[in-house]
Amino acid sequence: MNIYDIAKLAGVSIATVSRVVNDSPKVSEKTKERVRKVMEENDYTPNVFARGLGLGSMNTLGIVCPDVADAYMAKAVSYLEKNLQGYGYDCILYCSGYDEEDKQQAVERILKKQIDALILIGSDYVPESDEFSNCIYNAAKQLPVFLINGYMEGDNIYCVLVDDFQAVYD
Repeated sequence: MNIYDIAKLAGVSIATVSRVVNDSPKVSEKTKERVRKVMEENDYTPNVFARGLGLGSMNTLGIVCPDVADAYMAKAVSYLEKNLQGYGYDCILYCSGYDEEDKQQAVERILKKQIDALILIGSDYVPESDEFSNCIYNAAKQLPVFLINGYMEGDNIYCVLVDDFQAVYD
């Protein structure tokens, strides 16, 4: 069962079915009810990829960390994934390793996955070279970039940094 079948059974256009799926105010409540009833009767589930393309968002965040075998990284990824799920986001995880070239390749690969934001976990993502800096700046031109436990200035780059020495002292 696809959107074309639902449109035919409900006696509406595929554009109308799409608007109902996206809860558009351009469709009357009566038509929404009719289309939803047909969808329910036929166990229709909208294609999340097609829906995401239409809305311009996949509700998916990319997370990159060097290695989830590291206890800090594993805990950070687990915490992020569980909490982001509560806000309706899915996550894609890439483990880049520690080599700067591998980190850059991981960032470039994950950007191709239609993510809505990029989260880099660990101070290992503070750029050591201009090439990796440019990689992050270019990513930030496309979507928000969050750097956890590191600092980097730039438009659309957001950082969370803990002063470990001060925390221990306090």
